[in-house]
Amino acid sequence: MKTRFLLCALAAVFLAACDSPERTVQTARKQLNEFQAVPDSARQAAVEQTLAKLDGQIAELEKKGDTVQVDLFRRQAASLKGDFQAARLAKTINDTKNAIKGIGEAMKDAGKSFSETLKNSAKDTNE
Repeated sequence: MKTRFLLCALAAVFLAACDSPERTVQTARKQLNEFQAVPDSARQAAVEQTLAKLDGQIAELEKKGDTVQVDLFRRQAASLKGDFQAARLAKTINDTKNAIKGIGEAMKDAGKSFSETLKNSAKDTNE
């Protein structure tokens, strides 16, 4: 009977640790690193979801009155959110740069086409 109780208690502790704020912070860091490496919408959504989960876990700790843990995880969440905003800004800048580059290439191609049209028109006029 005691063995069964101990096993249940250990399982409960293990499950609680799997859904702990520490684990969520680790997951958020990993996802943030992945987003920084390959900034796509799926990775962005994963980071946002994990940060929201961390906020919920912090709120639960606050309800329990665990101010030390609340302060610790709030600082970690703030750091993660700052890094995430910086990564999103870098993605936006890169996307904008690529869009401007694409517009420049399109204008260059249009200029070449226009120049060729003028040359062909001049040939037709001279003939």
